[in-house]
Amino acid sequence: MPGEFLDQAEIDRLLAGEAEAQKIIYTYTGERYPNPSEIAVEPFDFRTPVFLAEGELRRLRMVHQEYISTLSVRFSDLLRADVSLKMSKLTTLAFGKFVETMRTPSHITLFKVEPLPGIGVFELPPKLALSLANRMLGGKGVSSEGERYLTEIEIALLEDLIQIILTEWCLQWKEEKDLVARMLGYESNPRFLQVTSMDTVMLVLGIEGMAGDSVDEMHIAVPYTMIEPIIKKMQAGRNREIELSKKVQKQSWREPFNKISVNIIADWVVGKILVKDALQLQVGDIIELPKSMLEQTRIRVDANPRFRATVGVENDHVVAQITEKTVEEND
Repeated sequence: MPGEFLDQAEIDRLLAGEAEAQKIIYTYTGERYPNPSEIAVEPFDFRTPVFLAEGELRRLRMVHQEYISTLSVRFSDLLRADVSLKMSKLTTLAFGKFVETMRTPSHITLFKVEPLPGIGVFELPPKLALSLANRMLGGKGVSSEGERYLTEIEIALLEDLIQIILTEWCLQWKEEKDLVARMLGYESNPRFLQVTSMDTVMLVLGIEGMAGDSVDEMHIAVPYTMIEPIIKKMQAGRNREIELSKKVQKQSWREPFNKISVNIIADWVVGKILVKDALQLQVGDIIELPKSMLEQTRIRVDANPRFRATVGVENDHVVAQITEKTVEEND
C-alpha cells in the first residue's frame, strides 16, 4: 500500500533524531549531565594550545592598534598619499596552519629582532606590493597586473617600506628599549619556509591595507617564544601598577584629622509601635523599658553605630561603660 515505505530523507531525519536523543554527556566528576541539549560541542586542537590569556591578548590588541595607527601615518608621509590601515585580526596560530593561509606567489620577508630569540615572517600580497611600488615611483598606486612574482627592482623599492614596518613594530614595545629589526632574506613560496617547526605557536597580526585601488591583508607572524619575555615584563609592570594603585587608594592617617570634632550619641532601640499610637504620644506619657535596656545602650560616633555600653550612675553623674565593639576598626 502507498505510504508504508519511508524515503531516504525520512530515514535520515529519524536517525538524526535518535542520535540526538541518545547523546550522553558526562561532567569532569563522571556524573551524567542532566540536559545534554544545552551543551554546545566545539572542536579543540591540543597540538596548538592557547598560550595567551584573554587579558594578555586584550593588552596586545591595544598595543598593536596603536602601532597600526602610527604605521598609517608613516605610510602616508612616505607615499605622499592617504593610506588606510586597520587591524583585521590578532590571534595565535600554529606555524603550519599559518603557512597554509599564505598565498603563492607572495612577497615574504624573514626578519630577526635583536636580542629576542626566533625568526619572524612578514607577508605582503603581490597586488598590494605592486600598488605600493607604483606609488613610490610617482604613480597613482594603481596596479593593472594580477598576482605575480616581484622583480628584483620592485623588491629593492619595497625594502625601505618593509624596514619601516619592522622598525615601528619594535618601537611599540615600551618594555624593551633596544629592539632592532634586521631583514634576513626573502621568499616567494611559503612551502619553502623552514624558519621553525610546523607546531610552533605564532602570534599572527593581520593588517588590512588600502593603497590606490588595491585592498588586501598583510601579515606579521612571530614565534610566541620571541614575545614571551616582553609579555612577562608587561605582566610584571601591570602587577606593579595594581600594587601601586592599592597603596594610593589606601587612606593614610594625617595629623590634621586629630583636630576634627565628631558627635558622640548614646541611645536605645526601644522597639516598634503602630503609627496611630505614635501619633497619640504626648508630653508626659511614660514608655516602659525593660531593665536590660540599660545594658544595650548603643554608642554612635557621628551617627555611625560603633559600640555597646551599659548605662548607670556614678558620683551623681550618668555614665556609659563600653562593653563591646559592634563594627570592625577599619570600617
